[in-house]
Amino acid sequence: MSRPGFVLEVDDRTPQLLTMSGAQLRLDRLGVGTHVVYAADAEESSDPVPLIDSALSAPQGTAALLDQLHPDLKLTLVVVDTERPLPQPRFDPRRTLAEQVLALAARAGVTDVEVVIANGLRKRWNSDDITRVLGDRVATSFLPDGLITSHDVTGADLVTVGEVDGVPVRLNRRVAQSDLAVVIGLRADNSDGCALSAGLTDVATINRIGGADGDPQLAVAVGRLVTSAVNTFALTAVLGQPLFDRTLRFTSKREWEWTALDRLAFAVERQVVAGLPRRGAQIVRGALRADYPVIDVLGGTYETVLTEARDVWQAANAVETPGPADVLVTSVWGAGVDESDPIGSPLDAAHHALVRQAGSHLGSPFVREDGVLIAMHPLRNRFSNRRQSAASDFFAKVLTATLDPQEIAAAHEAAAISDEWYLDLYRKHHGAHPLHVFHQWYDIARAAAQLGDVIWVGGDRRSAAVLGHRSATTYADALEIASDRVGPHPSITVLRGAGLALGDVR
Repeated sequence: MSRPGFVLEVDDRTPQLLTMSGAQLRLDRLGVGTHVVYAADAEESSDPVPLIDSALSAPQGTAALLDQLHPDLKLTLVVVDTERPLPQPRFDPRRTLAEQVLALAARAGVTDVEVVIANGLRKRWNSDDITRVLGDRVATSFLPDGLITSHDVTGADLVTVGEVDGVPVRLNRRVAQSDLAVVIGLRADNSDGCALSAGLTDVATINRIGGADGDPQLAVAVGRLVTSAVNTFALTAVLGQPLFDRTLRFTSKREWEWTALDRLAFAVERQVVAGLPRRGAQIVRGALRADYPVIDVLGGTYETVLTEARDVWQAANAVETPGPADVLVTSVWGAGVDESDPIGSPLDAAHHALVRQAGSHLGSPFVREDGVLIAMHPLRNRFSNRRQSAASDFFAKVLTATLDPQEIAAAHEAAAISDEWYLDLYRKHHGAHPLHVFHQWYDIARAAAQLGDVIWVGGDRRSAAVLGHRSATTYADALEIASDRVGPHPSITVLRGAGLALGDVR
């Protein structure tokens, strides 16, 4: 069991503390009285097979998986990818989960087996993604025959499985026609989404849940409709905090426990990244991987596993904080924002800071209503042409016209989601669906509406203005700007960590 997280109150003896901004790492001295939230210690990954075997043989609320398998069964493995841990796992536990299920299927003589990736609005998987996550054995066994497919939210062959509030819900055909769907997922944060509703349904259903007028509670109703129409068995691995290789191991340690080698590694990392152009940083730190310990594996009915996995994650990773502060400070490290870019786009950075970090609390918010969020990121106006074409146009054309979600939905959404170029990138070239960036902005806008101000330390001033936020050159400058709203002596909470560890607290 790792050491639990805790809250440090900064005093005169506290050393400089690690902060992150894009690809950059630095040490900053924080003011006396600042509360710094540390997540639970990261640990080495371990063999999850015994936990998986237990979850499969003694599941919650249903019979053992082997007892549900028979030779003439139509079996589909649904691999959830609507929310993925970042940084990416060095060895993805979904591989072992899938291999164990397939081993049982082979033992039972099941021959009609396919794999569907529940990616929803996120990019569809290519062969490299499949091999990286599910491994060579699964890829070589299923890919050549077209038995691994990514869900297409715009597909013409989706099947209507029922209605929610009088509106039809359409589902992936293979999943809808399966005798049994084994839903394989990871729990790596405190989010409360439903993978079945977000990952396997049609674009209209997803927009009803997450759109400008969306109702997140509909996700639960849609999930229940899907599980009533399709026999499901859920299998979820609950993860701990990310642990990097030795060159970045210091990011997971508490600064006063750094060794001489840790301090040397920090100095080297800082100099190397600072001396490289963006392309060089992308080569050195792009697609950064981390180990994740598997805390537990849960199997059983979908709704039960969804709830239990969240409870297990919270018990292992949550931290009790002092209560809402006047100012919340968070780093935005590219490795925790974008899977292939060590810096990340302005929209990804804003979503990470306002939604995934500031919104990751369990009870009381980290920052009081009308308080100030200070985030650290360069906020450079750069997007991937191949992966983020729709997001780039949204940032340049839509947000410069209006920031209001209702106006954006009315004036721009329909044209974007019917644009053939964007859809071609989604279907064939592994870009996100064009609706994804709209939902991303709606989440950002809802979070920002609860705050008095959002200030980006080191952020590009024009990019910050496009988002409706402000920028500051230094942390001290940001506090001075914030004083107009919170006064000269605010209470401050800092979320400290690498990747998702920054927000895995309460």
